[in-house]
Amino acid sequence: MHRTAAGPSVVVRDFHRYYPMLRTVKITHDWAGPIDRTSNSLPIFGRLYEDSKIYYGVGWSGNGVAPSVVGGKILASLALGQHDEWSECGLVAAASRSFPPEPIRFVGAHVVREALIRKEAAEALEKPVPRLAVALSKLAPTGLEDK
Repeated sequence: MHRTAAGPSVVVRDFHRYYPMLRTVKITHDWAGPIDRTSNSLPIFGRLYEDSKIYYGVGWSGNGVAPSVVGGKILASLALGQHDEWSECGLVAAASRSFPPEPIRFVGAHVVREALIRKEAAEALEKPVPRLAVALSKLAPTGLEDK
């Protein structure tokens, strides 16, 4: 978490956009940081190696607590060796498209991220959205932008 002393962050700005009735409530902390992502924004669960006792969940989209509850149920079911709706759901050992190779991935991710920031900032301020920002935003993985 970080203190919002320098002014409202994107998180606070969007919070006020969705909950305008709470604009007068003082927000002292917010959070923003890197998230893990797959190309389709769905997490993937599995076992590290076939004979391993290490299970994983990767590709969280950062969309809240509910996915973490589901992920916990999936991982618990896998670790306990159960054969149920959680261990056999479509997120276990799911295939995912790869992202482009480096350095294209690094540069592309930053270009698309900045385009999303510009697009959403213009929308929040009800200003015209630059066409290039709209076009580049469409390259973001599903669910990354707020609209």
